Amino acid sequence: MQFLRILLVGVLLLAPLPATAYDILVLQSLREKGYDEAVKGVKRECQATMRTVVLSDYAETDITRIMREEHPRLVIAVGDRALEVAEKLRNTPVLYMMALNVKQRPKSSMTGVGMLFDPVKYLSVFDSIGSKRVGVVCDPSKSGAYLKRAQAAARRNGINLVVREVHSPRETPAMLDSLRGKVDALWMLPDVTAVSPATTEAYFLFTQGERVPLVTFAEVYLSMGGAVALGIDRFDIGKQLGEMAQSVLDGTPVDQIPTQSPRRALLKANDGVLRQLRISLGGGG
Repeated sequence: MQFLRILLVGVLLLAPLPATAYDILVLQSLREKGYDEAVKGVKRECQATMRTVVLSDYAETDITRIMREEHPRLVIAVGDRALEVAEKLRNTPVLYMMALNVKQRPKSSMTGVGMLFDPVKYLSVFDSIGSKRVGVVCDPSKSGAYLKRAQAAARRNGINLVVREVHSPRETPAMLDSLRGKVDALWMLPDVTAVSPATTEAYFLFTQGERVPLVTFAEVYLSMGGAVALGIDRFDIGKQLGEMAQSVLDGTPVDQIPTQSPRRALLKANDGVLRQLRISLGGGG
């Protein structure tokens, strides 16, 4: 009897361990409040089992091992670093959110919720403050496709986008300078070439010197002199992605799910700046 007991234990020890049973591997770039909020939104809308891995706690080889051994049905990438890692994965569909550096592909096993609102949301703000000549500085390799959509929508709304292209951050101040006297508002896009820590001050020097409002994508810029910000609702972006994740798990191929814009904008204004510029904000956003 003792022999049989020992034999059984030996067999169990030699047997391969089963892979961890969960549906979704969430790759999160780092521990950050906004990312955590977005992941909570995913969990609100998608009831699948999930494992969250924060990349700042792991080496990339660990992620490869986890994928190889645990075989999740779906990967959700949260942030640019997570997206970089997820792009290297094969045979596993990927959804992304909270990432700016998304490479456009005509067809792939990757889709998600972008960081850019439908341009119409911004154009409604410009319309509400009476701005018809709007300056935009952008890198065509980063924001070119979005800009084309914005230009088409602007023409329909009687707004002229005065565009300046840059290919490195150091070109931004000069391109802003070239807009002097030509615009009555400035639109700051979340373009990592045009808007960087090294170029941010140039935007505010321009708008203060020209006495024109700056409409931006993040509330943090209001304290620096921005007039209006259309911020993202991170929890709602997570809910949006959670709906997409549930659809994938229910059998919809990822390449049949189009990339989506955030559906909910949080409009914030710097009332002091608006008063100085004698601008009344109507009902934009």
